[in-house]
Order: sequence, then structure tokens, then C-alpha cells
Amino acid sequence: MKYIAITCAERQHYIGYLKARIPMLKIAFDDFTDAKQFSSTAFFNHQKAWSMAGNEAAVIMEDDILLCDSFTDIIESVIADRPSDVIQFFSMRKKDLTEGSRYEPGRTFMMCQCFYLPAGTASELYEFSIDYAETSKDRTCPSDPCIAAFLKSKKLKYWIHCPNLVDHRVGKSLLGPRSSKRQSKTFQL
Repeated sequence: MKYIAITCAERQHYIGYLKARIPMLKIAFDDFTDAKQFSSTAFFNHQKAWSMAGNEAAVIMEDDILLCDSFTDIIESVIADRPSDVIQFFSMRKKDLTEGSRYEPGRTFMMCQCFYLPAGTASELYEFSIDYAETSKDRTCPSDPCIAAFLKSKKLKYWIHCPNLVDHRVGKSLLGPRSSKRQSKTFQL
């Protein structure tokens, strides 16, 4: 299984923190030259990560996250229970507190802070995303809706794991106006 983090020059200072906790981490670096039609190239960096994963199972993460203690041991245990499911390790939904871990319809996928793609899924998602990029009306950050559209097209559900294993750092988004306080309701160090 591959661990892949997406980053860019403005956020690469976060990578040291992640690499210290995940030594085998691979980096998808966004040099902002891949896309001209989007106001943000984060989508194309996600595509780069999906391409890097190829047919292997992969944990894809963004650089601006905090990890729970014993992250790799816990995430690998959770994945071992559901190796064929897409699993999300960050969420901000009220149901996280009332229902806990659960399946959700693929069309509802959002928040790409940290998620698992089973073997073969990243390459399928990458191929799907090529057409999605050409037809998307979203010009800011279509990664989340692309994944949701992909899961919906395959009639797949995904698993939200609670408590969340990562949290989103408090800070300004590079993707435009968004709340700086997009934190998990269930994250525990």
C-alpha cells in the first residue's frame, strides 16, 4: 500500500511533520503548471497522486492535516477490516457524533484530507477524472465532487471511520474563501 501526500510550495513545510510519522510517504508536488483552466490546480495534484498510486491500494492525504497517535498502525488495522472499500478518515458531519462509523452513499463524498482507495481504484479514478476535468463546471476545487461522481457512477458506498484519524489544521485555504475552522468532530490524538 502506498501513502501519498499532495503539497505545493506554500504548504511544503507541513511535509516534514508527515514524513516523520510516515517514513514511506510519497509526495505529489504541485508546481501549479499542470492546469490553466482551473483557478486552483489542487484537482490536478490529486490526479497526480491517483496516477502515482496506479493499481496499488493507497492512502491519499492533503498536507495540512494532523495525525492521531500511532496513525499507521491504526489506519492499517481499519483498512484490514475493509480492504475493498473506499474509506474516509476525516469528516465534519453531525452523524459522526450520533452514529459513528458508517457507510454513506458515494454521491455524498466530500473532504479529501485523508482517504483510502482499494487496489485498482486509484487508476480507475484517474481515468474517470480526465473526462470529469473536461466537463466540470466547477473551476475552483473539483476533487471532492469528482470522487463523488466516480463513486456514484460505480454505485459504490464509502466508509466514514470514527473517530477520525486526521484533523484539518486551522488556517486559511489556498483554494479561496473558506472557513479557517474546518475541524473534525471526532478526532482524538
